[in-house]
Amino acid sequence: MRKQWHYFIFFAIIIIQFLIELGFIFVNFNLLSAYNSIKKQYNITGAINPFALIYKNMLNAVSIGLFLDFILLLLTSSALILAIRFKENIISNNSNLENEAFTDSLTGLYNRRYFNTFYENIFAQSSRYGIPLSLIMCDIDHFKNINDTYGHDKGDIVLKEVSDVLKNNIRKSDIAVRFGGEEFIVCLPSTSITDAIDVARKIKQMISKIRTKDTKNLTISMGVASYKKEFGNESKDMLKHLDNLLYEAKNRGRNRIISGDHQGSIIEVEENPWADE
Repeated sequence: MRKQWHYFIFFAIIIIQFLIELGFIFVNFNLLSAYNSIKKQYNITGAINPFALIYKNMLNAVSIGLFLDFILLLLTSSALILAIRFKENIISNNSNLENEAFTDSLTGLYNRRYFNTFYENIFAQSSRYGIPLSLIMCDIDHFKNINDTYGHDKGDIVLKEVSDVLKNNIRKSDIAVRFGGEEFIVCLPSTSITDAIDVARKIKQMISKIRTKDTKNLTISMGVASYKKEFGNESKDMLKHLDNLLYEAKNRGRNRIISGDHQGSIIEVEENPWADE
């Protein structure tokens, strides 16, 4: 905010200076016209005329002033143009730095740093106003084997492919995050557990269709959780619950979706159990 005020004041000074120079040019130009009228009216041409010397000096002063005003106007205009370009570069650089700070360079997804801020704000809204909130945590199955067998370059390709599936199957209001390594989180504001399960199932199906050279069919383990009153104001409790669901998916053999029913029991999701509600 302070930087914006600095820019505003700086541009205001330049524009005021620009207007002042225009004003001086207008005044001097009018004076020059007035002196030319006086010259014609009183025939101030010869050196014998007692007003000739005074007129000549005043005319020279006005002419020089007009010339200097034009120069200052050009300099002010140049300064204004340079200031505008400088501001555009600063804004562009700040935007690039912000993107680098909040996105994962490999996948283009948001990083954990951005998620922490986003999630805390959304969780607070759910806690205060009862707005639905759902999270999906997913982990690529046997990803270490992919890196060990085919190399990290192939592993990077897999991460990018999975990231593209996540980005292409969520709404603009949702965010997909590379939470760490081969682990991802999808944050779904204003989304019930019913709709979150549908999103998870769609993502799982799309990832199973990924085909990369050398690697076998990809599978993914997923945990799906929705905000409950039991979490209260503790956002970390919801994340811990989500992490436990993902762990249960891996513990049961991977390549599955684990969630919880209305009574809090852990269940494995094949079809959406709340699709008809």
